[in-house]
Amino acid sequence: MPPLAMDAAAAERLRTELEALDGVRRAIVDADPFRVYLICERADCPAEMQARAVLARAGHAADAELHLAFLPQTETRKRVRFVAAYLTKPNVGRALAKVTLEWAGQTFEDAVEGESGPALELRHAAAATLRTLEAILQGRVQFSLVGIKTFRAFDTELIVVLLRTEGGVPLVGASLATTDGYRSAALAVLNATNRVLGNYLANSEGGA
Repeated sequence: MPPLAMDAAAAERLRTELEALDGVRRAIVDADPFRVYLICERADCPAEMQARAVLARAGHAADAELHLAFLPQTETRKRVRFVAAYLTKPNVGRALAKVTLEWAGQTFEDAVEGESGPALELRHAAAATLRTLEAILQGRVQFSLVGIKTFRAFDTELIVVLLRTEGGVPLVGASLATTDGYRSAALAVLNATNRVLGNYLANSEGGA
């Protein structure tokens, strides 16, 4: 059966109908020779079967040359999520910082105890965050805490942390200083380690 003649208006109507199909991002209709190209959002959509039905209704059941392409599926990169950070003082002059993180639906918590005092307590929260991260990574990488300080920049208070990997690579992270300084300290550590964590966790299922 020879191809049906198709003017520009008919080709545009067919394109519009094809692009209305579920999962079809774009349709291109060439009239001479007659070819149809579909760009689909995902491989599991029923675009080909539905497109064949549309073409059949337009009289192009047998002669239609149909080509499908699929957009690449981008998987959202998982990140370690901050859950909580808090500090208690079990004894006079002592402080205990606990940090809870979540990875792949599982929560991890660790704590660091030491002397009390504003600067020391921020350091304990940062160290507890590192211990929790190391638990998530199951010892595959370790970090050392060089220092943590509060800085003022552009009329904004920041908490800045300096870490080193076991290979000596320096990592710097920052977060806004809020009334919850322990949370800010934990977020600064996560900011510093985010890229390194992505490299390790992306290669493991469930972060382990």
